[in-house]
Amino acid sequence: MQPTWKSTDGSVKLFHADCLDWLRQAEPNSVDAVVTDPPYGICHSSSYGATWQNTEIEGDSDTSVRDEALRGWPVVAAFGTWKTPPIQDTKGVLVWDKGPASGMGDLRFPWKLSWELIFVRGNVWEGFRDEGIIRGCNIVTWETAGRCHPHAKPVSLMLRLLEKLPNADTILDPFMGSGTTGVACVRTGRKFIGVEIEERYFAIAVKRIEAELNRFPLLEPPQPQQASMLEGTP
Repeated sequence: MQPTWKSTDGSVKLFHADCLDWLRQAEPNSVDAVVTDPPYGICHSSSYGATWQNTEIEGDSDTSVRDEALRGWPVVAAFGTWKTPPIQDTKGVLVWDKGPASGMGDLRFPWKLSWELIFVRGNVWEGFRDEGIIRGCNIVTWETAGRCHPHAKPVSLMLRLLEKLPNADTILDPFMGSGTTGVACVRTGRKFIGVEIEERYFAIAVKRIEAELNRFPLLEPPQPQQASMLEGTP
């Protein structure tokens, strides 16, 4: 399958496609790691007042799409929820503290669900031994304030994950969404393959990654120590 969009040097390849269709043609050793935010399998819809209100993410009826897409990749970091089983062969679980502004859920429940899980698979993660709770990576919670995807993750959070993959040169995100993983890969001088089925979010991802390439060309990648300090979006 030919990429729908790619960078001039081919280091970033984006596919507007069903990730399962793309994966059927992918070579098993074509990437070093998968970093992704897949459908959780909970038929979730929320974001009151946003243009995507009452719409569900494609493939979110159960975990079958997630599980099929992640099967066979030895190194994975995938966001998830306690409401459904973790990904196969999970080595450990991280908690992303989303900050005090996040977390709705059942308003009768006197605690905010202001956190998400990250399931980690593989044995190549390394680096400074941090806490299993990732704090300080907050995100805009309202579309009117700049949020461009109902389940967007902050670039700073993806950078924190990539820090633990110092030898991973090519990263795959089969559920690319608005392209946050791709932006983080550009900032750390990595190659990136992204797949997104929704046309609206694919277009946003292309725009964001193009802008990031103009800021940080892959021909002159920033050092990892510097990249880990860069936060936010273009």
